Amino acid sequence: MSSPYQCQSCGAAIALADVNVANDIALCRACGKTMPFSEIAPIPGSENVDLAHPPKGVRIEESPIHGRSITYRKIPLVVLFLIPFTAAWSGFSMYGIYGSQLKKGEFDLASSLFGLPFLIGTVFLVSFILFCLFGRWRIGYSGGVLAASMQVGPIGWTRRLVCDKSARVSIRPAKWQKNNVPQNLIQVECQGNTLKFGSPIPDEAKAFIAEAIRRTIGNS
Repeated sequence: MSSPYQCQSCGAAIALADVNVANDIALCRACGKTMPFSEIAPIPGSENVDLAHPPKGVRIEESPIHGRSITYRKIPLVVLFLIPFTAAWSGFSMYGIYGSQLKKGEFDLASSLFGLPFLIGTVFLVSFILFCLFGRWRIGYSGGVLAASMQVGPIGWTRRLVCDKSARVSIRPAKWQKNNVPQNLIQVECQGNTLKFGSPIPDEAKAFIAEAIRRTIGNS
């Protein structure tokens, strides 16, 4: 049985015995170079990806002008808890610390400084709720440029990567954890440049999007 892994440098097959998954490293006996195993491993679940049947929250659109675009938008159930929690927690803390000062027309420096963590927490929670309700990820490929954007209405950011058929798409470890569980992200690398995004996206949708990107670039 031939190995499914190929060297990034020379294209030779890498034997399973030369792969160390735990340390994320692979050795090519043909050219002697080592590389991260996660960069040459197949995208998890890619063999079951059917672009005609995306998972919930994922939509693929085709345009003769803008090419293929992939959109992810799904409201998580946790937002049903966060809305009343934020309203109660932030409402009481903000009113008790800052509202009382406005009502009296007085400024209390000590109380205002004490309330900063509550204010920062409120801003974070409100921002997260807005993203859950109105945010979306959009990934598009057209004219040899891959663009990944995260938007909440008209506000957001976009990152771009010029890439061709030599681009490598992989699922890599992110730098944060959720409930003590390490998270992954989508990485696209081409000619020494890298685009990383999508760590908050659920794993099933993430694998689908990564494989859709790989096929889109490969068929361009």
